[in-house]
Amino acid sequence: MANYDKNAQRQILHGNYMPLEIFARCLFGERYFGSVNWTKLSDWKPFYSKCVEVLAASALPSIGAIDERHRNDIKTTIERLQADLMKSKTKDRVHVVLILGLFKLVFLLLGRLPYKARGAQRDLNRFRTLTYSQTDEQLSWLLQGHIQMNAQQYGFSDSFEADYAYFAWTKQNKRRHADRSAYVQWVRENLPEVLLAYK
Repeated sequence: MANYDKNAQRQILHGNYMPLEIFARCLFGERYFGSVNWTKLSDWKPFYSKCVEVLAASALPSIGAIDERHRNDIKTTIERLQADLMKSKTKDRVHVVLILGLFKLVFLLLGRLPYKARGAQRDLNRFRTLTYSQTDEQLSWLLQGHIQMNAQQYGFSDSFEADYAYFAWTKQNKRRHADRSAYVQWVRENLPEVLLAYK
């Protein structure tokens, strides 16, 4: 019986949950093709660790203005998650560490750690308010990605034709095609409905 429990603690059964494989492939590529059928902790623990590594490398550079204390809290939470994950030997421990660490990180990114109160709502903006900002360059990449993925919906045969239409517009309007604000202007003039969807 003890042997069965030991083996069970080293198996992760996702029940053929395809979205996890899709997420893994989006993040790390085709080496995760077929991972929906993986059941070993030794397969999934490194994946979880790599995901946390991406968070560690990407979270703070993705945040604009932030006070030093909050920056340190976020950094420490991710570092603790990494360390606890490395020490975890069973699937239950791995999942507890992940759930706790990621919940803490979500609350911190919204403004602060949670506290006991009645009801579901918490005042997470007592110390700081989460605000997203977007430059013209960021908006242009968002718009271009959307148009490329939905080219036919906007009257183009494919994404290449959509990009060519932009290049032709820049030539006609004497704009550099590498100027990301020019892309926003092109969308504003030619596909205003796309811009409205992102404003």
